[in-house]
Amino acid sequence: MSDIVVKIYETQNPAVRVVGIEGEMDEPSLQDIKLNIDPILNDLSAKFVIFDLKDLEYINSKGIGYLVAVHTHLSKNQRKLILASAQEAVMDVMSLVGLTSIIPHYEKLEEALAAAA
Repeated sequence: MSDIVVKIYETQNPAVRVVGIEGEMDEPSLQDIKLNIDPILNDLSAKFVIFDLKDLEYINSKGIGYLVAVHTHLSKNQRKLILASAQEAVMDVMSLVGLTSIIPHYEKLEEALAAAA
């Protein structure tokens, strides 16, 4: 069973939400992730949702599929998903499947916050 921790951070801008994801993003962990993140995704005042991935150690195809689904869901209302701080192994997987060509990624959370401003 995968261990996953989802942390929601307050920002100065109410239109920007930061979600920290720690552990492994795979099929067993997706239900917990969705329970924590769905309220943010359904809040239309959140124009930018930043996933801080600095503590995400692993992602598989189910996790990639979830990121695409979140991106699609937000895009329907002119909202945006931004990824930040992915570890090298996670970044390699996201690049390999072409995810970084459709979802913006920044090396540092500060850069992602600036892009959302």
